[in-house]
Amino acid sequence: MIYLDDIPISQWGLQIQKEHTHPSTPELRTKTMTIPGMPGEWDFGSEFGSRPFSFPLGFIEYDIYEKQRRLNEFVAFLFDPYGLPKEKKLTFDYEMDKHYLVKVSNQIDPQRTIGFNFFILEFKANKPYKKFKLQSDEIVWDSDIPILSDISWLTDGSERLINSEQTIEVVNNGSIAIRYSFNMSGSGNNVNLSANGVVMNFGTFSNSTFDVDGERYTIFVNSVEDLVTPYFIDLLPGVNQIQINGSNLNLTLKEKLVYQYL
Repeated sequence: MIYLDDIPISQWGLQIQKEHTHPSTPELRTKTMTIPGMPGEWDFGSEFGSRPFSFPLGFIEYDIYEKQRRLNEFVAFLFDPYGLPKEKKLTFDYEMDKHYLVKVSNQIDPQRTIGFNFFILEFKANKPYKKFKLQSDEIVWDSDIPILSDISWLTDGSERLINSEQTIEVVNNGSIAIRYSFNMSGSGNNVNLSANGVVMNFGTFSNSTFDVDGERYTIFVNSVEDLVTPYFIDLLPGVNQIQINGSNLNLTLKEKLVYQYL
């Protein structure tokens, strides 16, 4: 069973007919160059492309008018009012704590037989990593998370009060490095955060709020976009040590991480 925006496809009477395509990795693009006189190729590394999905779907309906109505309803769900593919959250029943963001990537062309409709539904995730269902600051004891989710007990999305220079631990529960996203408010002189070889300098401020979105490379200071530093900290999978430096510190720090998985 698959879910689209948390809605099971069975709501439209659809069922997966046989094996579906769910690659364990995205497409891999290998970058090489052949140089005359040099054996082999020069390797410039590899990078991931998009991740395709393919689902053979069908449903039983003998009334031709009801059959068409259900198809129209499902197609309208997948497209926006301008007729463009709409981004949907794709979830599998065997991994309910993670999802992909996908769009329809091919024509929907049903085979119409008496009492039965069959078609191949193809999606593509342009951002190929799967995401955890909740942001880190939403993970609390009564969160709706499957018991088998690979979330560390060290996960702490609660607010941290920073009154002196110190090192804090931030857990990246995913399998992919992500950029540090957080909210910092308060006052301090010559404030900077550093980890994994990167230093973010925020300077001196008083009664200010910094909303740092590492994924989008944006920083809002008191709700106004202001790129006070061009550097963003990468959080590697596992526990990361973040050093907070400065003087006259009176800060509240709260992480806002979306864990990503291969």
